[in-house]
Amino acid sequence: MGLAEVWGVVTTGIAGVMVKVEVDVAQGLPSVGVVGLAGASVTEARWRARSAIGNIGANWPAARITIGLSPADLPKGGTSLDLPIAVGVLAATSQVPRSSLRDSTFIGELGLDGSVRGVDGALAAAIAAHRHGVGSVFIAPANARQVHAIPGLRVRVIRDLAQLIEVLRGTDDAPSRRGDWSQFIDDGADPTSGASAHSVAEPEFDFSEIRGHPFARFALEVVAAGGHHCSMVGPPGVGKSMLASRLPTILPDLPLDIALEVTSLASLSGLWPTERGIVYRPLLQAPHHSSSSAAILGTSRGRQVYPGALSLAHQGVLFLDEAPEFSRPCLEGLRQPMESGVITIMRAAASATLPARFQLVLASNPCPCGLAVGRGDACTCSAMARRRYAERISGPLLDRIDVRMTVPKPSTADLTNPKQEASAEIRGRVLEARSRAEHRYRGEPWSLNGHVPGAALRQRWRPTDEAEALVRSLERSGASLRGTDRILRIAWSVADLAGADRPSAEHVASAMVLRGGHRGETT
Repeated sequence: MGLAEVWGVVTTGIAGVMVKVEVDVAQGLPSVGVVGLAGASVTEARWRARSAIGNIGANWPAARITIGLSPADLPKGGTSLDLPIAVGVLAATSQVPRSSLRDSTFIGELGLDGSVRGVDGALAAAIAAHRHGVGSVFIAPANARQVHAIPGLRVRVIRDLAQLIEVLRGTDDAPSRRGDWSQFIDDGADPTSGASAHSVAEPEFDFSEIRGHPFARFALEVVAAGGHHCSMVGPPGVGKSMLASRLPTILPDLPLDIALEVTSLASLSGLWPTERGIVYRPLLQAPHHSSSSAAILGTSRGRQVYPGALSLAHQGVLFLDEAPEFSRPCLEGLRQPMESGVITIMRAAASATLPARFQLVLASNPCPCGLAVGRGDACTCSAMARRRYAERISGPLLDRIDVRMTVPKPSTADLTNPKQEASAEIRGRVLEARSRAEHRYRGEPWSLNGHVPGAALRQRWRPTDEAEALVRSLERSGASLRGTDRILRIAWSVADLAGADRPSAEHVASAMVLRGGHRGETT
């Protein structure tokens, strides 16, 4: 009989929160009570722990057991507290030494046979434990590939509760960061050897599959190099979705700190299986146009925050096909995150700021029937129908999109051409261009041309005299300052791809073409 304290973690929103699990075993009628705003899944953990302890041959006490979860005013859900609850009961009954629990956190779901199973959000939970100062984290094999990537954290993999008891007693040693992980990794790779060891699938698409569209290919290369937003207009079946789906394949790999953040978001949302490891490649989110604004922007229920598609596309691509068919709240809700890179969700019970630094790609038809191309002779839409369709994407939203292009139908000759450049070749040029931009903006809070304020471009990173003269002529012809700022951003990306020190008049001219315009807007 006694009292034990064990650290566990629950996830709230996109982050983990440390929870102290206190287990008190006292004399009295046999019972098990859980206090501390425990949800149904946490309350049921007592029965999973009881069956697991009994089925591995350990003793479940015939006593009054009280399990307290602190902080008591924080709602707790999920199954990640199964393991700390079981360990707390074992420690309170002296079946494992309490001294072995110091500087350790336990994360995992228990099977009735005592097996330890992975949980969604284990990476966010382990990051929270590391920030709390915990030295070791005990996890399930399914979460090993993700969690081990956290630098400075000792990760110990536990197959079942029986093995954990032996480890805590000092008669066995669980594999740690420097141990033998191959038995827990399906492909036998060593997860300590770097990014290549992570079982992240290679992209399913490649730019070499695209026939024709030379201008669109170049435009997307500029988009990738500068982190610009993009819109495409073209008739149905012309290849807009194919182009957009291949944009992530030419984006650089994510650095570790960002990869951990992206993986946490994807794992918490259940979109990335824990056994797949860390997300090192930018993700593509392509929600259907019937999606609600909550699904796109994010929402909350009580204190639990649920990220939307734009947060799940963080450091990746958010592709809205048939963009005019999305509801107005969905589209207008993108405007602020496109500028700031975050979205703040506020409700009466909770508020949270979620990351949302994505690259937006809009695809739409020229009219409701999609046939208003060329002279538009085949189009059956009225002038009013075309206007209403075009106005579904507001001017303020379209103004925030740097690259705007029309995608024509490829010719028969284009379709019979041999394969074009592969994504890997294009990605190499994008990496070089981004490296130049990063060197140029070192010490600044931004590293991509698409994020540079217009005032900084005009004052500190000016183009050549000929290019400036061309920009001034645009302003005199009625172009807005915001429009010319975006042309300068694009020009810098074109110049970086060309290896130039500063944008020339030729680069600015290319940027003007890429800036384009639908519905006849002023740049």
